[in-house]
Amino acid sequence: MYSSTGSSIGRSFRSFSTSTAAYTSRYNDFELIQVSAPCNHVLHVELNRPEKRNALTREAFREIKTVFDEITDDQQCRAVVLSGTGKMFCAGIDYMDLMQSMGQVVAPPETTEPGQRDDVAGRSKFIKQLIALLQMPLTSIAKCPKPVIAAVHSNCIGAGVDMISAADIRYASTDAFFSIREVNIGMAADIGTLQRLPKIVGNDSLVREMAFTGGDFSADDALRLGLVSRVFPSQEETTNGAIELARRIASKSPVAVQGTKISLNYSRDHTVEEGLDFMQIWNMSMLQSEDLLVATTAVATKQESPEFPNL
Repeated sequence: MYSSTGSSIGRSFRSFSTSTAAYTSRYNDFELIQVSAPCNHVLHVELNRPEKRNALTREAFREIKTVFDEITDDQQCRAVVLSGTGKMFCAGIDYMDLMQSMGQVVAPPETTEPGQRDDVAGRSKFIKQLIALLQMPLTSIAKCPKPVIAAVHSNCIGAGVDMISAADIRYASTDAFFSIREVNIGMAADIGTLQRLPKIVGNDSLVREMAFTGGDFSADDALRLGLVSRVFPSQEETTNGAIELARRIASKSPVAVQGTKISLNYSRDHTVEEGLDFMQIWNMSMLQSEDLLVATTAVATKQESPEFPNL
């Protein structure tokens, strides 16, 4: 069903590849993340460590934060697709890299730097700072005002679930499966899953079962739970479907779309009354934007694709 969509996306990409090559050059300075522009106003962010199953190192987390901080300020970008290259979406945190960091906690006293505390207070502070460094990149995804669509195929484990929980919309291929694996290595998930996932899905009991056991749940389970909104037959169709959705979102008023995301996020974490008050303040400015006139004129004149200025 999506083969024609894939072809149209391919033609669209080729037709404006020259201009987008210059545009995406600002995102070229990354080793573990690659960024492309498959269509106008859409960026495709891919985890790009396929030989290691896209396992996330500290450097990968740093690049994720840098990319999404840049996207937040990128006026041309209006929607983002997040996926993984290779055979799977993400195998979680790279434990070898993590153990190198944790090795500093249990290092012999003689290796401790001068002035560094080698007691429970010093070690605890170091671990707290490390956890915060891993949390911030995923929070940058959640706080990015541009909608982020995760396209998941095959394994989505541990930190992969943390990552997609920070996205706005999630699509999956039929071979995708999800697992909160942290409990299997003797720790509680600490970079977003336990905070975000229960607010996404409607079955608190099953979330707790998965978090307590480290068990897997399938793409069909994820669809039934509401973790993903669509399931596609293959990785390619999942990615193409996500790009097509991003293209549709990007064709709308960026003032309206970004205001909607910001309001949804605010209302999720506040009372209904607080959310309504927030929108009064938000829209008293945004309703004065040019986008409202452009959109209403397009509706009145039956114009299918109005052009909105960047935001």
